[in-house]
Amino acid sequence: MKPAIFISVLASVLAVAAAPRGMAQVNYPSRAAQIVVPFPPGGNTDILTRVMADQYSTALKEPFTVVNKPGAGANIGAAFVANSDADGYTLLMAPPATHAVNAYLYNTLPFDMEKSFAPITMVARFPNVLVVHPSIGVKSVEELIAKAKAEPGKIDFATSGVGSTSHLCISLFMAMAGIEMNHIPYKGTSQSLHDVITGRVPVMIDNLGPILPHIQSGALIAIGVSTAEPVSLLPGVPPVGAVVKGYQASSWNALSVPAKTPREIVTKLSTEANAILRKPDVIEKFRAVGSEPVGGTPEDVEKFFAEERVRWKQAVDVAKLQKM
Repeated sequence: MKPAIFISVLASVLAVAAAPRGMAQVNYPSRAAQIVVPFPPGGNTDILTRVMADQYSTALKEPFTVVNKPGAGANIGAAFVANSDADGYTLLMAPPATHAVNAYLYNTLPFDMEKSFAPITMVARFPNVLVVHPSIGVKSVEELIAKAKAEPGKIDFATSGVGSTSHLCISLFMAMAGIEMNHIPYKGTSQSLHDVITGRVPVMIDNLGPILPHIQSGALIAIGVSTAEPVSLLPGVPPVGAVVKGYQASSWNALSVPAKTPREIVTKLSTEANAILRKPDVIEKFRAVGSEPVGGTPEDVEKFFAEERVRWKQAVDVAKLQKM
């Protein structure tokens, strides 16, 4: 072998040997990837994830599939991702529960809320909406509070699971309004919403997206939104905070991967996600279900997570929820 060729080959070998373990493939992705949703199909997180998966598949020319792994307040899905290979082929569509809430609700977690994940980008923010079934006979936040005070502990409310944001949002509402209702937990929004629509359980607070069609059809009555300002998709529906002063509790979704995923992969996924979230058709699909696309760098998301942990810990403390 000629000296020049030998030196070139040797340099290539040394470069590969020196590369960090799990170094990003030059042509990432080179096979199918999955985005884990820690809830059952049908909820707001699931809807947005399927939009992102379709867009990633087109942009990166490899399939991105959605895998639902619900249970334990989103901990099962989050733990699955945290313990997956850090190679960019397993992503998590994270709700507040997995990155900002559950450490304050559970004595132990199968992952570290602050250290097990590397953020990619903030996907969306969306309001929660307080709805009632017509059979309960109330049409406003004031009327619901009055009825709950007259019948303490007798009104049932549904949530998407113990420790979920829907559970925390309504617990905070009850604590701040000085009322008591009876918790009926489910394994996701699609299941809890079904029983509220049928009137089996008359009250819930959850993400606007999957509930909106049932408000529009008249099956459910929207009496308040969780945001500080009214929501354009629900004209005439006031913020809960207009009655319960200081109340505010919105939701969001962010993409993340296992913490040791190579920086090159994180950057590529973040860059593509931000491009996707600027597309007019994606914006239209998000807004149709009451969600606002966000975007941002991994550093932006990490800063946001830190702020959210402070806010949600305060919410847990105010609601006086016991650790599980």
